[in-house]
Amino acid sequence: MSIGSSSEMGSAPPPTSTQYGITKPISTAGPTEVDLKRTAELERLLVDAGLYASKEESTKREEVLQELDNIVKNWVKQLTRQRGFSDQMVEKANDVIFTFGFYRLGWQVHGPGADVDTLCWTFLC
Repeated sequence: MSIGSSSEMGSAPPPTSTQYGITKPISTAGPTEVDLKRTAELERLLVDAGLYASKEESTKREEVLQELDNIVKNWVKQLTRQRGFSDQMVEKANDVIFTFGFYRLGWQVHGPGADVDTLCWTFLC
């Protein structure tokens, strides 16, 4: 028998399987009648508490995000020009506004004046 064989050292542990990335869902079953009833009750509670954004408030958030995007675009171009880049580089300088959190998820449930989580990413093409 050779040194280090599995019979001398006992049996080797089975290899472990590691899964990275997207995993399978816990369940693919749809909502039950009880789930649907509780969801409707929760929505009524949120509406009664005034926690759904009004159409006007949603429109205002969109306008503010557009204004923020314009401000950052102008700032990026101004900064690029100040740093001595060519006119072509200044023209190509840009930004992207990313939203995340509840706003990005499309949830319209929040109190009046709630924030919108944003990330401004600037780049030169």
